[in-house]
Amino acid sequence: MKQKITDIQSHSQFPSHYQLFLDNKPFVIIPTNLVEKLGLRIGLEIESQTIEKLIAADEAMRAKNYALGLLRENIYSKTQMTQQLEREGFREQTINIIITELINSGHIRDRLFAEKWIQRRQKSNPRGRTVLKQELIDKGVDPQTAEQVLTEVKTEDEARSALQIAQKRVKHYKRLPIHVAKRRLHGFLARRGFESEIILQVIENVL
Repeated sequence: MKQKITDIQSHSQFPSHYQLFLDNKPFVIIPTNLVEKLGLRIGLEIESQTIEKLIAADEAMRAKNYALGLLRENIYSKTQMTQQLEREGFREQTINIIITELINSGHIRDRLFAEKWIQRRQKSNPRGRTVLKQELIDKGVDPQTAEQVLTEVKTEDEARSALQIAQKRVKHYKRLPIHVAKRRLHGFLARRGFESEIILQVIENVL
């Protein structure tokens, strides 16, 4: 069924977009280049297939604006952003298009996300490589990228983090026999992802 375009107005919030009216009712907001590409004009009667294209363009614009709004506040991995868009109800095809655009434009960079995540973790709640890698994977970073970023973490920095944690934790073991304290501290640091070599060095320093 055809519908008539009764008005095309510039959009106040999005200068490069137009608000399209069908049969005197607001329909969709679409990019200027799409108006020109489809030859849309007042008085034109359009088919449902064209309308579907307009709806897809409108959804893509809303999805991209939503994603950019999130990215202004925080860094997202590809998987995280996909999940956010899915929760907002955008269609899979639209999400795939927007994610590709955001990656190509540099707005989504899993490597940068991984680097920032590790930096924040090391400052607020340090963890060893094993746990950090699993956390990154859980956040949607592919294992290869996670591994590459973790190779940049210096062993001495990781050892320093383990030592800081151990110095706080060892206070709880003061009344325990030394062999029990060592066993418990070893388990505590291992659960936080530190490697055995680092753990043994730290234990020698604090116990």
